[in-house]
Amino acid sequence: MNEEKIETIRSKYGMPRHYYGDTVRSLFILAAVIMIATLPFLTSRLPVPPTTSIIAIVALSIVAGLLSPRGKLIIWVNLFVSTAALLTFEYYAVQTYKMYSFADMLFWVDQILAIIFLFSLYYSAKTVRSLAS
Repeated sequence: MNEEKIETIRSKYGMPRHYYGDTVRSLFILAAVIMIATLPFLTSRLPVPPTTSIIAIVALSIVAGLLSPRGKLIIWVNLFVSTAALLTFEYYAVQTYKMYSFADMLFWVDQILAIIFLFSLYYSAKTVRSLAS
């Protein structure tokens, strides 16, 4: 496809020029899969009840599913979710490292999730930035 045709499609469907929602969606789903796969092994060590973790996984999946290039509010919600998740998982990674060790499984799961949400924050911010242009 040439650039003119892509621009015509973008303007017709109201897509921001730099839309990275598909990337953010994939990162959110990857994070949800990691969270749900490791939950049974880490439940006793988490600072929240298992129900809270399950609700967070479901909410993350819903927010990923609602992401749309035409939904300006949901693009902002994704930016907020990425920021909150990055802060939360990195905080708990540091706390786990201080209390236990570098070899602790909870540390690595939290650190990997923080990195995933760092990338989702970056791509969410790029998409929000494109809304202004």
